[in-house]
Amino acid sequence: MYHRELTRLTATGWFVLGLLMVATCKLEEGITPTTNTPPVVGSDEGQPPPTAPPSDPSASPPSIISPEPGSEVSTASPTLTVGNASTASAAAPTYIFQVATDSSFSDVVARKDNVPQGGNGQTSWQVEKALETGKHFWRAFAQTGNMRLTSPIGNFTVPEIVEPEPPAPGGPGTILISDPLTNFSSVGAVNGGAFTEGGWEVRAKSNYIRYHIPTLRNGYVQWENRGLQPFNPSPDQYMLFGMWDPDRGDYRANPYRVHIQKLDENHNGPYLRLRWIANGEQHDAGNNFLDWDPTQLYQWRIQWGPAGDGNLVEVFLNGNLVISDQYGPPYEPQRHWVELGIAERVESIVGVRYSNVEIGSR
Repeated sequence: MYHRELTRLTATGWFVLGLLMVATCKLEEGITPTTNTPPVVGSDEGQPPPTAPPSDPSASPPSIISPEPGSEVSTASPTLTVGNASTASAAAPTYIFQVATDSSFSDVVARKDNVPQGGNGQTSWQVEKALETGKHFWRAFAQTGNMRLTSPIGNFTVPEIVEPEPPAPGGPGTILISDPLTNFSSVGAVNGGAFTEGGWEVRAKSNYIRYHIPTLRNGYVQWENRGLQPFNPSPDQYMLFGMWDPDRGDYRANPYRVHIQKLDENHNGPYLRLRWIANGEQHDAGNNFLDWDPTQLYQWRIQWGPAGDGNLVEVFLNGNLVISDQYGPPYEPQRHWVELGIAERVESIVGVRYSNVEIGSR
């Protein structure tokens, strides 16, 4: 009896020892035991990770300052401002801004991450695109370490931008538009930017001014710029001027699109580029001018129309001819828009100032 019991206990001991040895081998092979720890949830497209519970009981989230809830903004690229979050952390939080077309934020149409905390108790971000007309919802997150604080949800309405009626067409030599921009206003449709004593200044790459004019087969546009630098603020800011026909489709596929780009050495040459498309026929020309001085006033003029047996477009900078190209079909958009910056491209050069715009026939 005693012998049988001893044999059974000995067998059990060897079995337990064997299990311990297997477990030890698996750990040495890098196989870790499973736990009930839930997986970490990351962010998806347009949505931040779920809000982490504050580790600081005295922390307070960002507050909505402007636009005030329910207000109508004056631009399709409004500036969003929150009161800074309050935390016990020595490190200042960074902010995430979101804009959506619904209060559940399932359709986020604009977002900016890693916005540094601003001074004077407020942090701001200007939406970097032209929002569609209608109601929008927005919020901000303040994040420091593993703590995220969420603001209340604000909302605002983007009104329809009213396009001024085009001036009456005139004969050759008629000035159709004269817009100094130094009187803190414009006769065009303005989206964002800021008026200063020196003219209208681009504050975000989505800013533009649009003029609606009669169809000009033989015409000119001239304006002045200050603030042009050897290197643009970022590689995606380079659009100075454009023309197109909104009744003929989107800008990028428009058969009457024209633009002037001011590039820098982050791009391949030519650094000053003209694209001219008339009735779908495209012409590209350029110049390698790079000697920009932000304190200097630059005077631009682009003119186009019949010349000899065809048509000719010319670009002048401070009275000097810098680009010239011949084209075939006449330039005759059904609806003629002229833009400082181009709405659909969202590539205006931040910090550049425009003044003394003149548009006329030749």
